[in-house]
Amino acid sequence: MQSRLVILGYGVLLTLLVLVAPCWAGDPPMPVRLVLAKIAPMMSAKDYAKAAAILEPALNKADTRHAELAFALGNCRMLRGDRGGAIKAYTQAVSLDPGHVHAWLNLAKADYDSKQYKEAGRCFAQGYAAEKSKHAENLYFSAAAYLMAGAHKEAIASFDRLFAAHPKSIKSEWREQFIHALIGGGQSKRALPLIRALIAQSTGDKKAQWQEALLYQYVRLNMRSEAAVFARSLIDQQPSVARWWKALAHIQLAANDHENALTALIGYSMLQPLNNQESRLLADLYLQAGIPAKAVPLYSRLLQVKADGQIAQRLAMAYHRMDQADKALETLARYRNLGNDPRLLMLQGEICYTLKRYPEAATSYRRAAGLSGTHQGQSWLMAGYAAMQAHDLESSRRALAQAATFDREKKAATLALSQITQQLEVVK
Repeated sequence: MQSRLVILGYGVLLTLLVLVAPCWAGDPPMPVRLVLAKIAPMMSAKDYAKAAAILEPALNKADTRHAELAFALGNCRMLRGDRGGAIKAYTQAVSLDPGHVHAWLNLAKADYDSKQYKEAGRCFAQGYAAEKSKHAENLYFSAAAYLMAGAHKEAIASFDRLFAAHPKSIKSEWREQFIHALIGGGQSKRALPLIRALIAQSTGDKKAQWQEALLYQYVRLNMRSEAAVFARSLIDQQPSVARWWKALAHIQLAANDHENALTALIGYSMLQPLNNQESRLLADLYLQAGIPAKAVPLYSRLLQVKADGQIAQRLAMAYHRMDQADKALETLARYRNLGNDPRLLMLQGEICYTLKRYPEAATSYRRAAGLSGTHQGQSWLMAGYAAMQAHDLESSRRALAQAATFDREKKAATLALSQITQQLEVVK
């Protein structure tokens, strides 16, 4: 969920001041009213440049330096597309009269249009505070502008004020933005009941989006039990919707519940063709669950798409667990040239050892030991054991001596070496 926002439906309060029936809280001084009367026809004729030419020098005089003239100048500049100039004029207006609601709101709109979102949020809040008839929209615009600025703390505070002061005026889109603010501000748990409320109120694609959002937040907050229960309820409601099966599979994987993850992924595969990554995951789960026969065709198809040493190892392992050692060794031999992958050589050695083909096992283990990696100590140790079983004591001694140089294998290798030494002395 991204904190993106577009303020819609906000008509800027560019009040054209015509001196007919004064609408100010208190009548401005006579010199100010005379200036306003002078520019009124120009404003009506949309000759804003001419009106501004009168207002600018008037604001430099002590007897006509007034908030209404600064506000009118801001309007002229705003209507001419001069947002920077309008901001200066509106700022002067609110400094001369901090209770000038329209100046605050127009300043907020000018700041917002200039992408000065945090300042816009502050000005909308000032406008809301200054108005007698509190309009919920202006407090929402404050929260929304703060959210656009990434000022989540301020946005949350504004939303809290909005929801407390205007509980009957709240719109669903306001709740949506509040959710963005809470999540962006690190208060995701506070967002959960709001998301659940939106799910209850929404339909169609909108409902599905919020359902996915709730699942994501459950997982993100490590609320795995809640995530699993919710995903299952979605499947019960919409068993033919593939994304709920996929979501449940990932939730179960995160909980290391591989058996149920397999079940969910099988359900997903029946509704949606799997991509290569998903096919590999399904094959791995089959193999881990002790169903290698289901894993074999998946691994085979993946290898047809791209030769991969790890997948070849898994395919060979699947054949091996199906007691099809010949196919396992055939697979390993076919893909052994994939960068001399030590995993393939180690598995080849393991299979040959199981089949009591000890010389071949020793050769595979020695080749694996010649490749760098954390497997080397184990490879030398197994090469020593295999050579010992093949009665090649000298080769076994050399391999075990190499294994003894690795901390993890040192104890076992040393013990085996003592046995080899005794056997060699007997032979002598």
